[in-house]
Amino acid sequence: MYHRSLRAFLPDKGQQRWASSALYFLWNLLLISARIAALALFASALPCLVPAHFLSLCLPLFLWAWLQRTRFMDSAAGEWFYRGTVAVIWYFSWFNVAEGQSRGRGVIYHALMVTDSGILLGAWWGLRGVELKQGVGVVISLLCAYLLGLLLKGLYYCCFHPKLHPQSVREEDVPDSHTPFRSCPPQPGSSSQLCNKRMACLASIFYTPVPVLPYGRLSNRTPNNGII
Repeated sequence: MYHRSLRAFLPDKGQQRWASSALYFLWNLLLISARIAALALFASALPCLVPAHFLSLCLPLFLWAWLQRTRFMDSAAGEWFYRGTVAVIWYFSWFNVAEGQSRGRGVIYHALMVTDSGILLGAWWGLRGVELKQGVGVVISLLCAYLLGLLLKGLYYCCFHPKLHPQSVREEDVPDSHTPFRSCPPQPGSSSQLCNKRMACLASIFYTPVPVLPYGRLSNRTPNNGII
């Protein structure tokens, strides 16, 4: 429902249908469940090392968020807090936080998560003295769940992801060098409309590769209607 609500801030793009929402939920469920299962098994073997593992992974993820130069908050201190929050979320699940194509970032992230989860499962297997048959079954099950989630994710973005409305693509809609990253244009037929600026900003990050402006600055040029 949160993902569907984000698209409400992008009136020029198609809304997510229920079949699309179900597939979106399913691939997220598979990816996150496999990740949490690997963390839980590791915690059952080495509970004292869970905080150390969390910090050792979140620090590089925080650095990665910083390198992407996010501009989501209204102050520098708030932006650092936001990047820390992103690192915690990335510890479990991926989402795009900056403009531009997200495919390469997603590949890097999922490769990192598969490697890390494999190390966690290997530590659990070795320290808990699990039988060979049981250990192989658990590892293969979680790996298949994660790979199936990635397959469904690719299927979703290829066939089920809502696209730009054809009538929205006009000559005057060509992206410009700056966009109203924190603005929400009024809808036809409504004189005044409440708008959650942060939701509009996050929706733009999710679906539109837009350039970033310095804190507090807005542009009056045409919105970017590109599709990720």
